[in-house]
Amino acid sequence: MRYIGEASVGYPLIVPDEAGQDCLLGSKCPGCGDVRVPPRRFCPNDLAECEPVHLDGHGEIYEAVRIGLAPQGFEAPFWVGYIDLDGGARFFGQIGWSEGESEPRHGDRVSMSVEVVRTDDLPVMGPVFRKAVPNAAH
Repeated sequence: MRYIGEASVGYPLIVPDEAGQDCLLGSKCPGCGDVRVPPRRFCPNDLAECEPVHLDGHGEIYEAVRIGLAPQGFEAPFWVGYIDLDGGARFFGQIGWSEGESEPRHGDRVSMSVEVVRTDDLPVMGPVFRKAVPNAAH
């Protein structure tokens, strides 16, 4: 089993926070406040050295698209999109959706869970953003 990021950036992008909850590994510029996932050593805006941050995966859908013809290792249909995370970063990832639910759309609140997102040689665990339960504390 692998985690998203291991093959592309060389380390997993999902790590436990201080409380042991899964979160996304990012960076924040102490100068301009820019937040990025995956983390950057230097801010692309002002070249300041960035600090690591953990993002809890709560946010809002910016855009969502249904994938009907899946690439190898994925099962169609599935949804992907940009999530505006509460911590400040915009992240592209899978959106969990079940038959019978209204389609994901701009402005829907979502929360991250860690699930198998790809199944070919070795399953890959990654973030899946699902509709948040109304009035759920985060």
